[in-house]
Amino acid sequence: MLAQAVALMSRAKCDGDFYFSIAEKYYTVKPSSETAMFLAQAFQSKGDYTKAMKYLNEALAVETDPAERQLLLVRMALVGLVSNDIQGAASAARQARDLNPEDGVPYFVLAQCYGISAAHCEGFAGPATFWAAYDTMAKAVELLPSDSEYREPAKTSMNAFRSRFPTSEECFFNELQEGARYTVNCGTAAGVSTTVRPR
Repeated sequence: MLAQAVALMSRAKCDGDFYFSIAEKYYTVKPSSETAMFLAQAFQSKGDYTKAMKYLNEALAVETDPAERQLLLVRMALVGLVSNDIQGAASAARQARDLNPEDGVPYFVLAQCYGISAAHCEGFAGPATFWAAYDTMAKAVELLPSDSEYREPAKTSMNAFRSRFPTSEECFFNELQEGARYTVNCGTAAGVSTTVRPR
């Protein structure tokens, strides 16, 4: 009975509080990755990121198919990004990337996380983090299909990241030559190896 009610309201594109409470009750009785994903999407649309993440985590806990796990992790990364959980977003994006290195969206999220966390890095480490952000976003652009909603924002972000690169003077004072290897030492990009490029 509950299943029929949820199915009917889902087809009717219901999104009221009553519908959510029915769907949640159904999920409690018969949890599934599919229902959890649906509830996560619904709560994400409402801006309730805490509940969205709750259901995404629950779906991930029971999902065994690697392709479905990858999709869940991508969604978790995106929710983390919009809810400003940068560490969580980066962690989910890395796991999603490892499951499917050919999907551009995890790289897109990772690059954004690197760029955001650069603001919290002191001195030269901040601008230097934008090298890693740029490289990762370039990988996203390379992999994203031409009709992806993330492709244009990714290109825009690449330009923004490039404009934040360290200057020639900053590289000189830190004894770094163009083309040299550099390992980021702060923020979510800590440990990522990149290339020195003055802006």
